[in-house]
Amino acid sequence: MRQIDPKILEERKNKILQAVIHHYIKTAKPVASNILSEGHDFDLSPATIRNLMSELEDEGYLTHPHTSAGRIPTDKGYRQYVDSLMELQRLAIDEEEKVRKEYDGRLRELEDLLTQTSHVLSALSNYSGFVLTPKVERNKLQYLELMSIADAKVLIVMVTETGMVRHKIIDAEIPREKLAEMSRLLNQRLRGLSLMDAKQRIVHEIEDIERQEKDVFLQFKKMSREMLSFDEEVYLDGTTNVLTLPEFQDYEPMRNILRLSEDKGILMNLLEKDINRDGIRVVIGSESSCEELKNLSVVSTVYKNGTSPVGVLGIVGPKRMEYPKMMAIVNAVSNMLNKILTGNK
Repeated sequence: MRQIDPKILEERKNKILQAVIHHYIKTAKPVASNILSEGHDFDLSPATIRNLMSELEDEGYLTHPHTSAGRIPTDKGYRQYVDSLMELQRLAIDEEEKVRKEYDGRLRELEDLLTQTSHVLSALSNYSGFVLTPKVERNKLQYLELMSIADAKVLIVMVTETGMVRHKIIDAEIPREKLAEMSRLLNQRLRGLSLMDAKQRIVHEIEDIERQEKDVFLQFKKMSREMLSFDEEVYLDGTTNVLTLPEFQDYEPMRNILRLSEDKGILMNLLEKDINRDGIRVVIGSESSCEELKNLSVVSTVYKNGTSPVGVLGIVGPKRMEYPKMMAIVNAVSNMLNKILTGNK
């Protein structure tokens, strides 16, 4: 009996695995060996295709649901498929043009821009698009305003160099003229610092100002811990796109995707550690160790202001997504957002 070269055997199995994934992506139905033998020119007998599919199942790349004769990819199978993509497919010219047009004429305030970006990702992928802002402390302070808005209430408005605007109300009873003077002094001393550095220095700066502002020093010192503490955000769009897919019609998958939409901290916890990573990252199902994402894949990358990472954006969709296209969309939108943030559109 003739032995098959192991390399040839692996190539055949990879082709079978890719064919199963391609068919399942399009149909959401288990793939039987006869579908592959009739629909693809593998130059292999139906018996050989069945044997190769059986080996792929034994190795954990395929599985079969319930009593179905067909097979579907496992998370390991999708991972093998994604890792085998040697380079991203480039978006077609009309899709790249769509990305540019979606941004044209939009407000450039960061919140508006990020909301629009999540919409662009959702519209191009037909799945859910998201944009995660990083820990606010990574941004540099451009402007800080302290305003009295009611008895014993102070509004703090902070603007970063990337255009992010944050505001909060804290309890403090300070005269308007003192707030204006403190705003001026803190802007002089803290502008251009990262919020992390500014938070570390603000108490020192207020203590330094104490000699001039003894009457309100204690109030400002009490406020200082809260003054520059703001939370990051996640902008998520297109959850209903995913809910209409056949694999999300059962209660549990539907509940998980709705929970993901309601509790955006789930995505934050998964993605915030990626802020210093370059390139496209793909997390498939159980690879995330998060219950709400076990039926989903996440394709993401970092977007930047110049060379400084600003946040993470990407697409959430079914595990049977067209990975090359989704990776290309995420890459193209990230490049466009980078140009806008650095003023080189």
